[in-house]
Amino acid sequence: MSAPAKRFSEDVGRVLGAWTVLLVLEHFVIGARFSRAFAGGWELAIARNFLTPIVLGGLLPFAIALSLVATFVRTPRAVAIAASLFGGVVGYGVSFGRHFASWGIRAPFIALVGFLSAAAALLLLRAVQRMPATRSATLLVALSVTCWFVDSTVLPRLYPAFHWALFALCLFCSGSASLLLARGQRRRLSWHAVTAVALVALCFVPAASSRVRSADNLRLILLDHAPLMGRAVLLAARVAPPPPIDASDPTTVTADPARSLDWTSRDIVLITIDALRADHVSSYGYSRTTTPNIDALARSGTRFEHAYCPTPHTSYSVTSLLTGKYMRPLLSLGVGDDSETWAGYLRRYGYRTAAFYPPAVFFIDEQKFRGFKERGLDFEYKKEEFAEPKLRSEQVQKYIGEVPRALPLFLWVHIFEPHEPYVNHPEYPFGDPTKPTDVDAYDSEIAASDALVGTIVEHVKKTRPSAVFIVSADHGEEFGDHGGRYHGTTVYEEQVRVPLVIAGEGISTQSVSQPVQTIDLLATTLSALGIPKPPRVVGRDLGPLLSGKEKDGPGFAYAETDDYNLVAKGAERLVCQRKIGACALYELGSDATEQRDLAPLQPERAMTLRKLLVATERANGTFEKGTLLPEAIRRALGRERDASADVAALLDDANPSIRRKAAEGIFRLSAPTPDHAAFAALAQLERACGREEDPEAKRWCSLCLVRLDRSPVPVPSERDAWLHDERAHLADAAALTFAERGEAAASDSLLAAWKRGPHDFDDSRELLRAMGVIRARGAVPILLGQLDDVRLRPYIFETLAAIGDTSVRPQLLHTFAEERYVTSRAQEANALLALGAKEEMREALERFAGMPEPFSGVLSAAARANALSALPAGRGATFVKRRASVTVSVELKTAGEYRVFVLLDAGSAVRPPSMHFDGQSIEPSTRTGHWAELTADAGTHRLEIVSETENIEAFWLVPRVPELPPPAPKAWDAGTEGSRVIGNP
Repeated sequence: MSAPAKRFSEDVGRVLGAWTVLLVLEHFVIGARFSRAFAGGWELAIARNFLTPIVLGGLLPFAIALSLVATFVRTPRAVAIAASLFGGVVGYGVSFGRHFASWGIRAPFIALVGFLSAAAALLLLRAVQRMPATRSATLLVALSVTCWFVDSTVLPRLYPAFHWALFALCLFCSGSASLLLARGQRRRLSWHAVTAVALVALCFVPAASSRVRSADNLRLILLDHAPLMGRAVLLAARVAPPPPIDASDPTTVTADPARSLDWTSRDIVLITIDALRADHVSSYGYSRTTTPNIDALARSGTRFEHAYCPTPHTSYSVTSLLTGKYMRPLLSLGVGDDSETWAGYLRRYGYRTAAFYPPAVFFIDEQKFRGFKERGLDFEYKKEEFAEPKLRSEQVQKYIGEVPRALPLFLWVHIFEPHEPYVNHPEYPFGDPTKPTDVDAYDSEIAASDALVGTIVEHVKKTRPSAVFIVSADHGEEFGDHGGRYHGTTVYEEQVRVPLVIAGEGISTQSVSQPVQTIDLLATTLSALGIPKPPRVVGRDLGPLLSGKEKDGPGFAYAETDDYNLVAKGAERLVCQRKIGACALYELGSDATEQRDLAPLQPERAMTLRKLLVATERANGTFEKGTLLPEAIRRALGRERDASADVAALLDDANPSIRRKAAEGIFRLSAPTPDHAAFAALAQLERACGREEDPEAKRWCSLCLVRLDRSPVPVPSERDAWLHDERAHLADAAALTFAERGEAAASDSLLAAWKRGPHDFDDSRELLRAMGVIRARGAVPILLGQLDDVRLRPYIFETLAAIGDTSVRPQLLHTFAEERYVTSRAQEANALLALGAKEEMREALERFAGMPEPFSGVLSAAARANALSALPAGRGATFVKRRASVTVSVELKTAGEYRVFVLLDAGSAVRPPSMHFDGQSIEPSTRTGHWAELTADAGTHRLEIVSETENIEAFWLVPRVPELPPPAPKAWDAGTEGSRVIGNP
């Protein structure tokens, strides 16, 4: 080997050696920082044994490139040119598709970034040339570590070009440091060996990639927080994608059992309670006596310990319960709205049917339930109105007293009380009445609902003593169990596990522990009446369990939201983040709160449940009209990330309609931020687009490539043709795609797409995000008129902030001040701050900070809004930085309860600060920041704050206040006699 070649090989080895040290440090930092998130040493061993060769092999080309740069780029002019090109690429990547509406803005920005990069490189070069090699290397190492830290912690999953630039700088600085240290030193190490090891590692990449593809928990952690190993995860996913799951066995399809119950001519009373989580029912082990009437029914019948709703949203859950099928995935595909309901079946077999429910039953995605709403869910008689328990009791009693007894009755009552906003009922007090919490009010609502259950049962038993009673709920409610509030966001126990009690003649007195579903109730009723179960009804017959003929078994339940799905079998719960294809396994017997993921330790059990999950999804909709699409397409249209490879194979199908839907599915998977799952189909997509002859399928493929940034935006004439396509769904997709790429010309078409609605939740968020990218000012009046949409409201705030029209601030401030949803307040506050709101937010922020549950980030929002320093004297103060203890006098004008917040310069600390008020220690809480509560008289008081680990920036003293009161009930006229649906039996 020649001397230059030998020297070059050694340089490559030195660079790889520096990066190996960086990899070792990353391994230790990630292991320590996320020790609780890892299942154990096994996962770190996988990272060490299999990701290390992927990192070394993957970095070998970069080490060669850096060594070449070090060899040939030595003059200041060459350095400036290289740095400006690098900066220009970064500027282009950062600006592309974000808040740069035209090249008139983007081009100067790219030029500026390139210029600044060249200037910074020249300054760094000059500094390095003047310093000794050791000091220069130390400087470069410090820059490398800084880039690593920012890449790991700042804005994960956002701005890919920004993170790739940091990654490149991290590698460049650490590699350059190793080359600098080699100047003038004797070669004592054989760096050729390091290069040889990297070559061997490169050959081992395919095998190593296949070993890490099943480590979901490890991959999810590293992808967001480990710059080196995270990118190795991406490379491994490209080299060895996760294999498709063979779900042919086990399957959920079983033969219907023999009839176990006889409810012939029996009256059936179904009572559902909104937002009632099972563990707040007394008979389910709750410490408070909230449900004596439900408990009494449970003692006389069967209580199912683990019953699950199909979706934790009222509209989907109720329609699923009344149709016996999973309605959310069906309605998302535009099918299933013709489903026959429980009332429809029973009317056909001679039942009177009556329903009492609030309009809120159809609140979420109302447009998808228009058919059910107009049909009155097939009930002969319905009373659709908001009614207090007393009024509802009177309505039900009147109906029961007047309806003829010649025919059996199916009665459904949906009780709305426990739903947010929670109201304290004085007759059902819980907790401290002077400062009730949300949980106290929630339990009070439950008790009021239970009392209504008791009166309904009493009314029915007086005239129909042989009735069967079924009491359940549409979903649960979360109070921070997994970091959230309310419902509709996850499929953990608190949101999807509901009570289920069935009582009546012939039903065993027992408790059943196996998982069941609320969609099983229709199949159970049909079987008990001797009615054959239609093929479209998915639920199973619980008759053998209710009669005691079947003992406890593993059972089964499935649930889903926009982002999660659940399979429950026995005590096992598989919770999957459906859009990225990653799952966690929990064992309720030893982990009732679902905190410890067992999937890395027991992959076989997790895979068995994943197969069961896929089999359930594939079987859903088999007999629905219009669902003849392949299962992979249905999954892709539902945005399930792990459907990419399967749906890409259908781009070669002989049927053009299949190819169209396959390409549309890939289009949906590519949004809003493409990841490796979306790119898994890229090669087949590019090949299919080149040879596709069907115009619609070709358009979908072209849109996918533009959206994935693998094809440029068409020239203006072709772009306008796409935006004005007579096929509205293609025109809407084009408008979304071009807007995401920053094409302001798509503004009118994007607004037309929004107006064409209604859209599902994911589509709405994508459209809103795109409006923000192009700053579509025409959307402002439209969006202001839609602020009453509870789910979309925080995203509308963010879009309006991105548009940047400050004239909307007054209306947004008013809406923010009245925001009753704790989970929305942080997003809305940040949007207002982005719009330049400052002191005008002070009053609302102070009120939110003093409420029973301050929203996450309220203190930082107050600091950014200058609310801390703008408070009246004695209520707050700002201190000089770099102080670890402060003692101040505070003047309180009124006696009462107060909350004191402490702002530290790092925002968090290893230990919370200690506080003393008038010499008495007050304990801080770390649930939502560093704050503590105190009670004080009017007058001057002494407050002392001491932090052992961080410096104190400010403190904020706010009065304790109750949560915002619920809105006054709206007048509602449902008619004196209610509504009667044509076609009485």
